[in-house]
Amino acid sequence: MSGPRARRRTNAQPQTAMTDQDAASAIQAWFNGNETRSKLEGERVISNVEKGANGPSTYSSSSKFRRRSTVRMSKVIPNIGASQENNNVVFFAESKFNASLKGIIDIQGRMSEPFTLLVNMGPRNPTFDKDYSKYDTYLALHVDHQKAWFSIKRNGIQVNLTDMTDVVVSGMHLGLDPDTITTYWLSYDRDNMIIKYGKGYAMEETTLLICDFSEGVSTADKLAKKRNQWSTFFGIYDPTRKPASILLYRTPSDIDKHEENVVQAGEVAGFIHMEALIEVRKFPLVANPSPFVLDAAKATLNIIDKGLYTFSSELPTACKVLYDTMIKCELDLEFEMGVSEVRLSDAVRYSINTEGGILNKTLKTKNYLRITMGKGRGESPGIPYVLEFWPPGARSPIHNHGAVCGMIKILYGTIQNGCFNKVPSTVTDKKKNFRPQELMKFDAYKDDVLWLSPEWWQTHQLRNVSNDFCATVNCYRYDENDEIQWNLFDFVNDQNGEVGNFFPNTDFTFGEMRKAVFEEWNNRMK
Repeated sequence: MSGPRARRRTNAQPQTAMTDQDAASAIQAWFNGNETRSKLEGERVISNVEKGANGPSTYSSSSKFRRRSTVRMSKVIPNIGASQENNNVVFFAESKFNASLKGIIDIQGRMSEPFTLLVNMGPRNPTFDKDYSKYDTYLALHVDHQKAWFSIKRNGIQVNLTDMTDVVVSGMHLGLDPDTITTYWLSYDRDNMIIKYGKGYAMEETTLLICDFSEGVSTADKLAKKRNQWSTFFGIYDPTRKPASILLYRTPSDIDKHEENVVQAGEVAGFIHMEALIEVRKFPLVANPSPFVLDAAKATLNIIDKGLYTFSSELPTACKVLYDTMIKCELDLEFEMGVSEVRLSDAVRYSINTEGGILNKTLKTKNYLRITMGKGRGESPGIPYVLEFWPPGARSPIHNHGAVCGMIKILYGTIQNGCFNKVPSTVTDKKKNFRPQELMKFDAYKDDVLWLSPEWWQTHQLRNVSNDFCATVNCYRYDENDEIQWNLFDFVNDQNGEVGNFFPNTDFTFGEMRKAVFEEWNNRMK
């Protein structure tokens, strides 16, 4: 062979092994290359949402561009194999699935050194506590400082999964966040034969790795063969298999520190400090539910098919209680029934916009107002039912709700909801980079209803981006399985960039506010 092609082959350099740092840099290059494109797509999608589209339609349209592109792990980290597994780790903690080979495993703590999460197809063997590789059949998630990856061992034979694993282009760091408490999760989807890994809440937007064991299957026969091939790991019944065990392995030095839920200097105790090291939930991550709620009585075949809503019948029990109580609430109900000659919305707007008005004066010291309704009985953080007024430009800090269930109904105007990943124990990393990441944002309009639970839509920032005030009724209730009942909202302090606590308080009771603004309205000509 002669010519340019021959010369190029002669001059080619031998391929060298990729280091961990090289692998991390390669992945980051993919992320950076897609960042500008993703932003442009987002702007295009949002601007092209038809004029007058409702909140659920806007959420659905913008969600399409949020489905990030992926790159095959073998292309960016080609040399991961048995030799790169976390072999210097030892057994630390054990749990089990609540459903057979199905659910989400949360690892919550300050994991400062590499760890391995092992789904062992059988009971724990204490003689293997110093070497998990002695187990015969398992599926594992490995996380080190630079990366994360899956491995599998079947009947004593190691299987490389890098050719089956996709890295999601998200901009989030794949590996450890050693200087903060956060959540590392593994979704084990028995039915679809898919495993996923991510950090924070288990959502489509926080997914970092996807391994689909049925990828490329196009017929029922081929799917049946795949299921048979991987039945040890995804079969609901196997007479030869004993119940699977979930085993967490950590380095001895990290175990000695044992700091997974300790409040350190510069931190404020938050709900994340109270969470268990290992938590197992029954359902895997398949797809996000809609944050918008529709009364189940209004469901039609077409509405169900579009998937724009979570129906009221599907809500967690605590949300259903709140929904049934607040769904008929309206700001101007008394006027519309002929009981009052004045719209409450007009009186509220007048008090907000008029110098010296009671609401105007209060808003000089804060962004928005909390008007409580009824009394608290210990079933929620603070009083459970709150009417909130948002003047134009007002916004809340980024905050969670103590991992409670909640409902929000927009009574007047428009509110923008920015959804965030779980707030870790510290807001900035060692390089002073701001950690909280906005995953999406959408507008909600009058009569729209939003929901939240400990796992879904829990951390957000509300903003009034309109030219008029907005009114929302916000209500909260501890989930029936909540054994902690954290009575604070954890928020990102805008002034110092740290995590703080907010005990839900009261600016006015509803009766006080209603009386005051009606008096101001009636006396306005004087």
